[in-house]
Amino acid sequence: MEIDSTEDFLKKFDYNYQRNNNQLIIEMDFSQKISIDFSNPEKVKITNKVIGWNFLTGIINMTIKNAAIFNLISGLILGFIFFFIDIKTGIFFLIALVIWVLSWYTFYLSKTDTLKHFLINWSK
Repeated sequence: MEIDSTEDFLKKFDYNYQRNNNQLIIEMDFSQKISIDFSNPEKVKITNKVIGWNFLTGIINMTIKNAAIFNLISGLILGFIFFFIDIKTGIFFLIALVIWVLSWYTFYLSKTDTLKHFLINWSK
């Protein structure tokens, strides 16, 4: 995969992106950025993160993996607090939080993987 062919793909399909030396930063919907680093010609590194005002972390910028861990820990803490106040509310909160986090986590990861597969197929 080369940076020029990847840039052609992004232009052709009207992606918003920036090029910084050997790196492409793609701005996706729902406050997601995907970074493709071409500095090592043998291994292209693709990373993703959510930026301010997203559905996983609110205003905190972090990678999607860290967002899932952050939500798990904060959800367990809040869930136990609600659980000790009212058992039904605590259980409902935990179930709702798990569904919310898994839905958005899956959404963001599927967007990243879909773009990754498109780029791999385009470079062949």
